[in-house]
Parts: sequence; structure tokens; C-alpha cells
Amino acid sequence: MRNSFWRPWFWAGSYTSSRFAKLPLTARSFKMTLINTDALVLRTYNLAEADRIVLCFTRSSGLIRAVAKGARRMRSRFGAAFEPFTLIRLGFHEKENRELVAISNAEILRSNFSVASQPEIAEVLGYIAELVTEFAPPHEANEKLFRMVVACVDALAEEPAAVGLIPRYFEVWLLRLAGLFPELQDCAECGKRLAAEDQIYLTFDGKPFCRSCSHGYDTRLLPQTRQALIESRRQAPAQFADSYRRLSTESQTEFAEFTERLIIRALERRRALRVSVVRQGVSTESGSDRVCSWQHRVLILN
Repeated sequence: MRNSFWRPWFWAGSYTSSRFAKLPLTARSFKMTLINTDALVLRTYNLAEADRIVLCFTRSSGLIRAVAKGARRMRSRFGAAFEPFTLIRLGFHEKENRELVAISNAEILRSNFSVASQPEIAEVLGYIAELVTEFAPPHEANEKLFRMVVACVDALAEEPAAVGLIPRYFEVWLLRLAGLFPELQDCAECGKRLAAEDQIYLTFDGKPFCRSCSHGYDTRLLPQTRQALIESRRQAPAQFADSYRRLSTESQTEFAEFTERLIIRALERRRALRVSVVRQGVSTESGSDRVCSWQHRVLILN
């Protein structure tokens, strides 16, 4: 006779008398998918005594938070794979409706430890990580953004002297890929094609107006600055750094202030949306909200 007290673990508790217990095993099992993809480590957090939570930006799954069991042990099988801004080949198990995934393996493709350990570059990389965290939705692939971030990190590794220039390139392309970068070749009101030598006038969200349609807007953009912004879409990071160096000090300041204004505007909208959702009683993941300047840039602080 079968022991009436014996039950498989998945029958325990209240499930023994539920419809769940009567389902076949295939219907009751939790779906778990193994994913292998390239990933860039953004940061890590300690978990319990020996584990870590790793924030990664991946090629195939976008932004993920993953648990690395035993990663803090001296002889961890992961080694130095989770150092910030290391490019790795990551394997992880993903469950439906679970934000955290479980790391199964990690292989270093390219270590950026020597670069990321330099204080000034580490600050820039931290800035890039913060903006990726804000703009990239969790578990949504964005290969163009992934390749752009990796290209910026590689450019800093190849030319550390470009530490003050690569963030400008990153900001422009982040805004473009998010659909937040305005068209600077035509007047937003009359549609007139703006000549290369024209000085344009801007609204707070970056819409350009010709002199006739400016309506008293006092924020101007020099022709040299506008041309640099337009040409950046056709340049790799190293090419951009070379052309940016040739800009006048005034144009460099305008360039930085232009992208800063657009990023601040985007973050304010996202913050307003989060506040609106919370007020409606819907649980939402709260990001970092405070904004301050850093070398004419924006830093989102934890």
C-alpha cells in the first residue's frame, strides 16, 4: 500500500487540494530558459555572505539583474568576470515573470580592468552605466545601444585621453536611439531648410527655429555646433573625438549644454511618469531621480 503521508515536494502545503495538484507535471513545472549572450557588466551588489547581484547590459536580453551564486568566494568559478565594464559571454537561466535571473556561467571576452580602475575614466564609465540603467528597459533587447556602449568603452580603452569627449558621443547617440534627438536641419515651424551658416534658436526640448520663427527664444546654437551635432551620426567614437577637439571652446560648451538639456528633459518626463504610476497604486521599479551637473554633464545619483 502506498504511504498516504508521502507527497512530492511540489504537492506540499495548500497545493495538495488545489487544481494545481491535479494538473499533469508538464503543466505544473515552471518554465526556465537558458540564454547565452554577450554582456557588459555595469556594476555589482553584495548578496548574502557569498553571492553577488550583477547588473549587466546584454546583447540579446537588454538590461538584466542576475544572481551569481558563490561569486564572492576566494576560489569562485567566475573569477574576475564581474569586474565593472568587463565584456563577457554570459549564460543564465531565466524564469517567466521573474526579474532576477540565475547565472550559470561567465567567460571573459575582454577585460577593461586597467582602464576602469583609473579614477577619471571610472567616473565617466559610471555615468554611462547610470544612463543605460535609466534609458534601457529591463529584458528588452537593443542591439544598437549595446554595440554603441561597447564602442564607447573600447574607445576609452584605446585612447584614455578622450575621457572628456567620449561622453558627448554617448549622449548624442543615446538620445538618437531613444528617439529624443531633434531634427536640426529644418525649422520646426515653417519647415524651411536651414543653411549650414544659419544660426538657429532652440526651445527647451531642442526644437530648432529659424530667425523669423524664433518667437523670442534666446537659446541659440552656432552653425559650427549644429554641424558637429549633425555630423556625429556618421562618425565612430574616435572620429568624433578628433572633430570635437577642433571645435571652438564656445561650440564645445554649446554642444555639452544642448545634450545636457535634452537628457534632463527626458529624465524629468520619466520621473513624472513613475510618480504618476505610483500615485495610481501600481507598483513600479523606482530609479534614481536626483540630477546634478558634472563637467557640464548630467549625473544620476543613487
